[in-house]
Amino acid sequence: MKRSELLEKANNLPQVSGVYLMKNKDGKIIYVGKSKSLRNRVTSYFVNSSNHSIKTAKMVSNVDDFEYYVTDNEMEALVLENKFIKQHMPKYNIKLKDAKGYPYIVVTDDEYPRIDVTYNRTKDGSYFGPFTSVANAWNIVESVKKTVRLPLCKKVFPRDLGTKACLNYHIKQCDGICLGKITKSEYFESISEAKRLLGGDYKALKREFEKKMLDASEEMLFERAAKYRDCMIALTKLSDRQKIVSSPDTNEDVFGYYTDDGGSTLTVLMVRNGAITDRDKFFFRADEIFDSESITSFLVRFYDMCDFIPKTVICDYELEEEDRDFLEKYLTEKNGSKINVRVPQVGDKKKLARMASENARELTKVYREELTRDNDFLLKITKLLGLELVPERIEAYDASNSGAENTTVGMIVLENGKFAKKKYRSFGIKTTFSDDYGAIREAVIRRMDHRNDEGWELPDLMLIDGGVGHVGVVKQTLRDIGLDLPVLGMVKDDHHKTRTLTDGENEIGIAGIKDVFTFFYKIQEEVHRFTLSRMDTKRRKAVKKSSLEEIEGIGEKKAKILNGRFGGLKGIKEASLEELLTVKGLTERDASRVYSYFHKEENGER
Repeated sequence: MKRSELLEKANNLPQVSGVYLMKNKDGKIIYVGKSKSLRNRVTSYFVNSSNHSIKTAKMVSNVDDFEYYVTDNEMEALVLENKFIKQHMPKYNIKLKDAKGYPYIVVTDDEYPRIDVTYNRTKDGSYFGPFTSVANAWNIVESVKKTVRLPLCKKVFPRDLGTKACLNYHIKQCDGICLGKITKSEYFESISEAKRLLGGDYKALKREFEKKMLDASEEMLFERAAKYRDCMIALTKLSDRQKIVSSPDTNEDVFGYYTDDGGSTLTVLMVRNGAITDRDKFFFRADEIFDSESITSFLVRFYDMCDFIPKTVICDYELEEEDRDFLEKYLTEKNGSKINVRVPQVGDKKKLARMASENARELTKVYREELTRDNDFLLKITKLLGLELVPERIEAYDASNSGAENTTVGMIVLENGKFAKKKYRSFGIKTTFSDDYGAIREAVIRRMDHRNDEGWELPDLMLIDGGVGHVGVVKQTLRDIGLDLPVLGMVKDDHHKTRTLTDGENEIGIAGIKDVFTFFYKIQEEVHRFTLSRMDTKRRKAVKKSSLEEIEGIGEKKAKILNGRFGGLKGIKEASLEELLTVKGLTERDASRVYSYFHKEENGER
């Protein structure tokens, strides 16, 4: 459709809120947008193109047609736009990839509260976050526990009271509640201190530790004084990690940006209780449109995966009034209370927004340097292996089994030479046992059944932990499906290291090329580790289930209750009859049978 025809069609649109979908000559949706006036927004694309950015102009040059959906209000338009972007993943919309939500730190409301990391705010307790990664959240948990000397081990209380102390107690990183060295009330005091730390109350807590240290010294309780001295040192280290930028009651997300011809970067500084506690970053391709409308849509998708929205969202990009209103109304409705979206021009908030943008600029520089190194290496791999395409996505497979049961095939993914752990998958094999070839075949079939699903893009290279036979099976399986993908087997030497690669007919020696050898060796080790861990988890679950369900009257439901109450077979075995009798869902007869089953020798049984 010519530009004049597109403009004529756009001029006939209603002046109401809605969503528009731009299509190329193949009918593929390449851009999704929304507006409170469809006619005004869509016609703007086809008149006075000199006002368009380079990216927008490129998108418009590829538009052959468009369709639109009228909505009752602006809020519906924003929600529908979000849905279409997720569904169609248009080329020119900036996209939020791997959106699985953000983790939180939770202090539970159990009899003996625990500090844990979770993605779901469903249990009773106190929540802190969100954080950008599980690893970051756990690092904070560990630092907080060390500061107030809470247990770092996996013991569960009150079940494990009276057990043997671990190393943490002996090196004075834990107060030893398992040994009864502190009372329940003292444990609760430490939990309270931990919650204050997670909330950012560093200064007041430091003053309290200092007072307790001095009081203990005056009473000649030198060991206790030393404890509070150590707590103060640990607290200082913890607080130094976080930059104080606002008053203690301030919670806000601050978005900064950097954009040029090479692409765009968006960063968010997460300010909690006045301190920057975390940071996340998002990189976008050069052809993804980066403007007020697209940023607004992106922020909607960003907060869709967050349970917590701060009262203030600050953006360093000059959002159009219409887009800012869209976003503010949407976030307020989602949150249930007023959310302010601000684009500061002066003052401390502007300085903070500029800091976020400076972070974006610096992260872009580092990202591109890494990308250049990775691309150079992938080009080297491409030439060495004789591939037609640079292997931007690599998948590696391994099979593992425990005897004739629990056969598992693991699939790991590399994107641009880096392990993409969120995209790892495992397949519990259903059709064969102790047969690597059959297991690999089933796994490949099931993996390729997902080839049109988001996050399951076809690989540019498939690697199999095995030799000629494994490669042959995979190639034949792909042919049966109607696919033709590069497949190589990773052949191990006597020391279980990848010495060569094979395409089923030819071998490619890599032992003498250090960086290439290291690359494939790491892949082989990682896929083996992942597969073995998934197989072992499956095996342990099966053992746990079968052991309990051998007991008369104990089925899957009651076995689950027991495992949840005592934390696994070890806890169940060590439980007294009196403890078993307190388990809700078990009858007195059930409890007696469970106790007898694990104490046969004591009862003279064999």
